[in-house]
Amino acid sequence: MNGSMNKLLAIPAIVSLTTLALIGCEEEDGVYGSGSSSKITLTTFANSYDSQASASATARIDETYRTGEREIRTRNIVNNYSNQSLNTLDRTVLADNFEGQLENKDIEVDGRTVKRPIYEKNSNNKLNYETTYIKRNLSGLRANSYEAGTNIANSRGIITDLNNYPNIPSTAEFPIGSVCYIPVVKSDRSFLAFNDKNKTGYSSLNKWIDAAEARFNDDRGYSTSEFGVGAGNRQKAAQVTFFEYRNQPAYQYNGVEYDDDIYEANYVGKGVTNPNTDSLRGVVDCTIVNDVAADFLEREIKRYY
Repeated sequence: MNGSMNKLLAIPAIVSLTTLALIGCEEEDGVYGSGSSSKITLTTFANSYDSQASASATARIDETYRTGEREIRTRNIVNNYSNQSLNTLDRTVLADNFEGQLENKDIEVDGRTVKRPIYEKNSNNKLNYETTYIKRNLSGLRANSYEAGTNIANSRGIITDLNNYPNIPSTAEFPIGSVCYIPVVKSDRSFLAFNDKNKTGYSSLNKWIDAAEARFNDDRGYSTSEFGVGAGNRQKAAQVTFFEYRNQPAYQYNGVEYDDDIYEANYVGKGVTNPNTDSLRGVVDCTIVNDVAADFLEREIKRYY
């Protein structure tokens, strides 16, 4: 396996989730664990469809990590956001000859680094999994700081949620004190992670592969690999990677057969991810922000949507 965790956003490189279980699914607070020696709050904005309003919906999702604790707060900004896609449950983790659990416990926060151990099933062994958030100043930044090229290689700039909400005027700029957090993920080994919300309903892994390979109707190329994971590598898994195509990024999908069900899983690669942080050399993903930037975005979204 190679690459990083799958995330469906139109940004360059193998499109990747920044962390596992970053976002919550209730408007009321959700608190896991105890303790508060150090903390970091990460804010994202998410869109869905409100069937009652027959219109799109937007929510602000604030997640605070403290040592020993994770708190999630979701607030509707436009209409009522559907939380069905949000995933807060503990995750089953499968790696090469390994099965374990990523749980909301024993969290450690040191500055902008969040550590979450993965415990091996029926053992005291654990894998180390951590995310360090690099700060990037957004003060004065406008949506036009991102320039989409004719392909991924010649796109440049910083993409923020200003680019995801085009009704906000191009003159709107982030206030002083706005920053984004670029996640750098470090893991002892490569693994797949999933839970009950990731069940696909397919009757076999081969049928999941057929569906995954048919997700794009253009001429982009793709590759498919199959392998074993879990204790004794008895669990079947597959990875379908779509290559960059014109000005569209690469996409990666992962499926696994586990306890007679087929799951779509997130993938984390061994070692340290190397996200782009230089806007002159490519695109920087700045969609995880602090409270100053989030307050600004919330006001603008409410005003123009």
